[in-house]
Amino acid sequence: MSVDIGNGVLSAVLVQFAPKSATCMEDVDYNTDRILEFMDRAVTGFPGIDMIIFPECCFQGMCPNLWIKVALKMDSEPIRRVRAKCKELGVWGVFDPWVKPDDGRFIENTAIIIDDEGEIVHKYVKMCPWLPWEPTVPGRECGVCQGPKGAKLAVIICADSNYQEIWREAVHNGANVIIHVSHWMGPYEAAWKLSNQAGAFFNNVHVLAANSVGMDEAFVYCGNSMVVNPNGVILAEAPLTGEWMLRADISPLAATATAIQAVGTNRVWDSAHRGASCPDLDGFGLGYEDYTVYNK
Repeated sequence: MSVDIGNGVLSAVLVQFAPKSATCMEDVDYNTDRILEFMDRAVTGFPGIDMIIFPECCFQGMCPNLWIKVALKMDSEPIRRVRAKCKELGVWGVFDPWVKPDDGRFIENTAIIIDDEGEIVHKYVKMCPWLPWEPTVPGRECGVCQGPKGAKLAVIICADSNYQEIWREAVHNGANVIIHVSHWMGPYEAAWKLSNQAGAFFNNVHVLAANSVGMDEAFVYCGNSMVVNPNGVILAEAPLTGEWMLRADISPLAATATAIQAVGTNRVWDSAHRGASCPDLDGFGLGYEDYTVYNK
Protein backbone atom coordinates (compact mmCIF):
# COMPACT_ATOMS: atom_id res chain seq x y z
CA MET A 1 0.00 0.00 0.00
CA SER A 2 1.25 3.51 -0.76
CA VAL A 3 0.12 7.02 0.14
CA ASP A 4 0.30 9.96 -2.26
CA ILE A 5 1.57 12.81 -0.11
CA GLY A 6 1.06 15.31 -2.94
CA ASN A 7 1.27 18.93 -1.77
CA GLY A 8 -0.18 18.18 1.63
CA VAL A 9 1.93 20.61 3.64
CA LEU A 10 0.22 21.94 6.74
CA SER A 11 1.41 25.36 7.87
CA ALA A 12 0.69 26.09 11.53
CA VAL A 13 1.44 28.90 13.95
CA LEU A 14 1.72 28.07 17.64
CA VAL A 15 0.99 31.06 19.88
CA GLN A 16 2.94 31.09 23.12
CA PHE A 17 1.39 33.76 25.32
CA ALA A 18 0.59 34.67 28.91
CA PRO A 19 -3.16 34.65 29.57
CA LYS A 20 -4.33 36.75 32.47
CA SER A 21 -5.45 34.68 35.47
CA ALA A 22 -9.15 35.49 35.27
CA THR A 23 -11.17 36.34 38.36
CA CYS A 24 -14.15 37.82 36.51
CA MET A 25 -15.65 37.84 33.03
CA GLU A 26 -13.94 41.14 32.25
CA ASP A 27 -10.63 39.28 32.55
CA VAL A 28 -11.94 36.59 30.19
CA ASP A 29 -12.86 39.32 27.70
CA TYR A 30 -9.34 40.74 28.05
CA ASN A 31 -7.81 37.37 27.19
CA THR A 32 -10.21 36.96 24.28
CA ASP A 33 -9.17 40.33 22.88
CA ARG A 34 -5.53 39.23 23.05
CA ILE A 35 -6.34 35.93 21.30
CA LEU A 36 -7.97 37.82 18.45
CA GLU A 37 -4.99 40.20 18.24
CA PHE A 38 -2.60 37.25 17.99
CA MET A 39 -4.72 35.72 15.23
CA ASP A 40 -4.55 38.94 13.20
CA ARG A 41 -0.82 39.15 13.85
CA ALA A 42 -0.24 35.54 12.79
CA VAL A 43 -1.94 35.84 9.39
CA THR A 44 -0.20 39.16 8.77
CA GLY A 45 3.23 37.82 9.64
CA PHE A 46 2.80 34.42 8.02
CA PRO A 47 0.51 34.70 4.98
CA GLY A 48 -1.05 31.46 3.80
CA ILE A 49 -1.05 29.61 7.11
CA ASP A 50 -3.65 26.89 7.66
CA MET A 51 -3.98 26.79 11.43
CA ILE A 52 -3.35 28.80 14.61
CA ILE A 53 -2.96 26.97 17.93
CA PHE A 54 -3.33 28.48 21.42
CA PRO A 55 -2.31 26.98 24.77
CA GLU A 56 -4.47 25.41 27.45
CA CYS A 57 -6.51 27.86 29.56
CA CYS A 58 -6.14 30.55 26.90
CA PHE A 59 -9.42 32.28 27.83
CA GLN A 60 -9.22 32.03 31.62
CA GLY A 61 -5.71 31.22 32.76
CA MET A 62 -5.62 28.88 35.73
CA CYS A 63 -6.97 30.88 38.64
CA PRO A 64 -7.15 28.23 41.38
CA ASN A 65 -10.20 29.48 43.30
CA LEU A 66 -12.73 30.88 40.84
CA TRP A 67 -13.35 28.07 38.38
CA ILE A 68 -17.12 28.32 38.19
CA LYS A 69 -17.22 32.11 38.09
CA VAL A 70 -15.24 32.28 34.84
CA ALA A 71 -16.46 29.08 33.14
CA LEU A 72 -17.91 29.45 29.65
CA LYS A 73 -20.76 27.86 27.74
CA MET A 74 -20.03 26.62 24.24
CA ASP A 75 -22.35 29.31 22.85
CA SER A 76 -20.77 32.09 24.93
CA GLU A 77 -19.59 35.35 23.42
CA PRO A 78 -15.83 34.64 23.71
CA ILE A 79 -16.19 31.38 21.78
CA ARG A 80 -18.48 33.00 19.21
CA ARG A 81 -15.82 35.67 18.69
CA VAL A 82 -13.00 33.22 17.94
CA ARG A 83 -15.31 31.25 15.64
CA ALA A 84 -16.09 34.43 13.72
CA LYS A 85 -12.40 35.33 13.55
CA CYS A 86 -11.48 31.91 12.11
CA LYS A 87 -14.09 32.42 9.39
CA GLU A 88 -12.97 35.99 8.74
CA LEU A 89 -9.32 35.01 8.37
CA GLY A 90 -9.97 31.69 6.63
CA VAL A 91 -7.88 29.69 9.10
CA TRP A 92 -8.41 26.78 11.46
CA GLY A 93 -8.00 27.43 15.17
CA VAL A 94 -7.37 25.39 18.32
CA PHE A 95 -8.49 26.85 21.66
CA ASP A 96 -8.91 25.61 25.21
CA PRO A 97 -11.64 27.08 27.45
CA TRP A 98 -12.93 25.93 30.83
CA VAL A 99 -16.46 24.86 29.90
CA LYS A 100 -19.58 24.53 32.04
CA PRO A 101 -21.58 21.70 30.43
CA ASP A 102 -25.30 22.11 29.78
CA ASP A 103 -26.05 19.06 31.93
CA GLY A 104 -25.03 21.01 35.04
CA ARG A 105 -21.94 18.97 35.86
CA PHE A 106 -18.79 20.65 37.15
CA ILE A 107 -16.54 22.28 34.57
CA GLU A 108 -14.60 20.44 31.89
CA ASN A 109 -11.19 21.40 30.55
CA THR A 110 -12.11 21.35 26.86
CA ALA A 111 -10.09 21.78 23.69
CA ILE A 112 -11.97 22.76 20.56
CA ILE A 113 -10.94 22.77 16.91
CA ILE A 114 -12.66 25.34 14.71
CA ASP A 115 -12.44 25.07 10.93
CA ASP A 116 -11.94 27.88 8.43
CA GLU A 117 -15.73 28.31 8.15
CA GLY A 118 -16.02 29.04 11.87
CA GLU A 119 -17.58 25.69 12.76
CA ILE A 120 -16.56 23.68 15.82
CA VAL A 121 -15.52 20.36 14.26
CA HIS A 122 -13.90 18.69 17.27
CA LYS A 123 -14.15 18.74 21.06
CA TYR A 124 -11.86 16.97 23.47
CA VAL A 125 -12.24 16.91 27.25
CA LYS A 126 -9.01 16.45 29.20
CA MET A 127 -8.85 12.84 30.36
CA CYS A 128 -6.22 13.27 33.09
CA PRO A 129 -6.78 16.47 35.13
CA TRP A 130 -3.67 17.51 37.05
CA LEU A 131 -4.55 16.54 40.60
CA PRO A 132 -5.01 17.99 43.15
CA TRP A 133 -5.00 21.46 41.52
CA GLU A 134 -7.48 20.84 38.73
CA PRO A 135 -10.92 19.76 39.97
CA THR A 136 -12.49 19.18 36.55
CA VAL A 137 -14.65 16.38 35.16
CA PRO A 138 -12.42 14.09 33.06
CA GLY A 139 -13.20 13.04 29.52
CA ARG A 140 -13.53 9.42 28.44
CA GLU A 141 -12.05 9.26 24.94
CA CYS A 142 -9.47 10.83 22.67
CA GLY A 143 -11.12 11.23 19.28
CA VAL A 144 -9.84 12.39 15.91
CA CYS A 145 -11.15 14.76 13.26
CA GLN A 146 -10.22 15.48 9.67
CA GLY A 147 -8.13 18.64 9.31
CA PRO A 148 -6.52 20.52 6.43
CA LYS A 149 -3.83 19.11 4.10
CA GLY A 150 -4.49 15.47 4.92
CA ALA A 151 -4.22 15.98 8.67
CA LYS A 152 -6.10 13.70 11.01
CA LEU A 153 -6.06 15.72 14.20
CA ALA A 154 -6.22 14.72 17.83
CA VAL A 155 -5.76 17.03 20.81
CA ILE A 156 -4.32 16.18 24.20
CA ILE A 157 -4.09 18.62 27.10
CA CYS A 158 -1.11 19.19 29.39
CA ALA A 159 -0.93 16.37 31.99
CA ASP A 160 -2.47 13.96 29.46
CA SER A 161 0.97 13.72 27.88
CA ASN A 162 2.28 11.94 30.99
CA TYR A 163 0.18 8.90 30.09
CA GLN A 164 1.27 6.91 27.06
CA GLU A 165 -2.16 5.30 26.72
CA ILE A 166 -3.72 8.61 25.63
CA TRP A 167 -1.14 9.15 22.89
CA ARG A 168 -1.68 5.60 21.69
CA GLU A 169 -5.47 5.93 21.76
CA ALA A 170 -5.25 9.01 19.52
CA VAL A 171 -3.10 7.15 17.02
CA HIS A 172 -5.28 4.04 17.05
CA ASN A 173 -8.18 6.34 16.24
CA GLY A 174 -6.28 7.47 13.15
CA ALA A 175 -4.33 10.61 14.19
CA ASN A 176 -1.25 11.58 12.18
CA VAL A 177 -0.94 14.93 14.00
CA ILE A 178 -1.35 15.29 17.76
CA ILE A 179 -1.84 18.82 19.07
CA HIS A 180 -0.61 19.19 22.65
CA VAL A 181 -2.00 22.34 24.27
CA SER A 182 -0.64 23.07 27.70
CA HIS A 183 -0.28 25.40 30.66
CA TRP A 184 2.91 23.56 31.66
CA MET A 185 4.90 25.03 34.49
CA GLY A 186 8.41 24.95 35.83
CA PRO A 187 10.39 23.23 37.19
CA TYR A 188 9.20 20.50 34.82
CA GLU A 189 10.79 21.78 31.61
CA ALA A 190 12.67 18.53 30.99
CA ALA A 191 9.47 16.46 31.20
CA TRP A 192 7.74 18.85 28.78
CA LYS A 193 10.37 18.33 26.11
CA LEU A 194 10.74 14.60 26.77
CA SER A 195 7.02 13.85 26.58
CA ASN A 196 6.59 15.71 23.29
CA GLN A 197 9.55 13.99 21.64
CA ALA A 198 8.68 10.56 23.00
CA GLY A 199 5.01 10.96 22.04
CA ALA A 200 6.02 11.75 18.46
CA PHE A 201 8.63 9.01 18.19
CA PHE A 202 6.78 6.12 19.78
CA ASN A 203 3.61 6.84 17.83
CA ASN A 204 4.83 7.87 14.36
CA VAL A 205 3.09 11.27 14.48
CA HIS A 206 3.83 14.95 14.22
CA VAL A 207 3.37 16.81 17.52
CA LEU A 208 2.40 20.49 17.66
CA ALA A 209 2.90 21.54 21.28
CA ALA A 210 1.74 25.02 22.34
CA ASN A 211 2.56 26.13 25.88
CA SER A 212 1.93 29.22 28.02
CA VAL A 213 4.38 31.61 29.61
CA GLY A 214 4.03 34.07 32.48
CA MET A 215 3.13 33.77 36.13
CA ASP A 216 -0.09 33.48 38.14
CA GLU A 217 -1.00 33.06 41.80
CA ALA A 218 0.91 29.79 42.07
CA PHE A 219 3.08 28.89 39.10
CA VAL A 220 5.53 30.09 36.46
CA TYR A 221 4.86 28.70 32.98
CA CYS A 222 7.86 27.58 30.98
CA GLY A 223 6.97 28.17 27.32
CA ASN A 224 9.24 26.22 24.92
CA SER A 225 6.42 25.56 22.47
CA MET A 226 7.65 23.15 19.81
CA VAL A 227 7.00 21.17 16.65
CA VAL A 228 8.29 17.59 16.61
CA ASN A 229 8.43 15.20 13.65
CA PRO A 230 7.66 11.46 13.77
CA ASN A 231 11.34 10.66 14.37
CA GLY A 232 11.25 12.67 17.59
CA VAL A 233 13.28 15.50 16.07
CA ILE A 234 12.36 19.04 17.13
CA LEU A 235 11.81 20.99 13.92
CA ALA A 236 11.21 24.35 15.59
CA GLU A 237 10.91 25.59 19.15
CA ALA A 238 10.21 28.80 21.02
CA PRO A 239 12.31 30.00 23.97
CA LEU A 240 11.55 29.06 27.57
CA THR A 241 10.37 32.55 28.42
CA GLY A 242 8.54 35.32 26.64
CA GLU A 243 5.57 35.51 24.31
CA TRP A 244 6.26 34.08 20.88
CA MET A 245 4.72 32.95 17.62
CA LEU A 246 6.23 29.76 16.24
CA ARG A 247 5.55 28.81 12.62
CA ALA A 248 6.31 25.41 11.11
CA ASP A 249 5.36 23.39 8.02
CA ILE A 250 4.69 19.67 8.33
CA SER A 251 3.38 16.91 6.05
CA PRO A 252 0.70 14.86 7.84
CA LEU A 253 0.40 12.48 4.89
CA ALA A 254 4.16 11.87 4.96
CA ALA A 255 3.77 10.62 8.54
CA THR A 256 1.01 8.28 7.39
CA ALA A 257 3.11 7.10 4.42
CA THR A 258 6.15 6.45 6.59
CA ALA A 259 4.15 4.39 9.04
CA ILE A 260 2.71 2.27 6.23
CA GLN A 261 5.63 1.96 3.83
CA ALA A 262 8.85 2.18 5.83
CA VAL A 263 10.52 -0.94 7.18
CA GLY A 264 10.79 -1.31 10.93
CA THR A 265 9.34 2.08 11.86
CA ASN A 266 5.61 1.47 12.30
CA ARG A 267 5.80 1.16 16.06
CA VAL A 268 2.04 1.39 16.49
CA TRP A 269 1.43 -1.59 14.18
CA ASP A 270 4.29 -3.55 15.71
CA SER A 271 2.92 -3.12 19.23
CA ALA A 272 -0.44 -4.54 18.16
CA HIS A 273 1.12 -7.45 16.18
CA ARG A 274 3.95 -8.65 18.37
CA GLY A 275 5.94 -11.49 16.93
CA ALA A 276 4.79 -10.88 13.35
CA SER A 277 8.23 -11.92 12.05
CA CYS A 278 7.74 -15.46 13.36
CA PRO A 279 6.74 -18.01 10.67
CA ASP A 280 4.71 -19.88 13.28
CA LEU A 281 2.48 -16.81 13.56
CA ASP A 282 2.00 -16.52 9.79
CA GLY A 283 3.39 -13.01 9.70
CA PHE A 284 0.46 -11.57 11.63
CA GLY A 285 1.79 -11.78 15.17
CA LEU A 286 -0.18 -11.72 18.39
CA GLY A 287 -2.84 -9.17 19.31
CA TYR A 288 -3.44 -7.24 22.49
CA GLU A 289 -5.83 -9.92 23.71
CA ASP A 290 -2.89 -12.35 23.88
CA TYR A 291 -1.08 -10.37 26.58
CA THR A 292 -1.98 -10.41 30.26
CA VAL A 293 -1.58 -6.69 30.84
CA TYR A 294 -4.46 -5.92 28.45
CA ASN A 295 -6.80 -8.51 29.97
CA LYS A 296 -6.79 -7.40 33.59
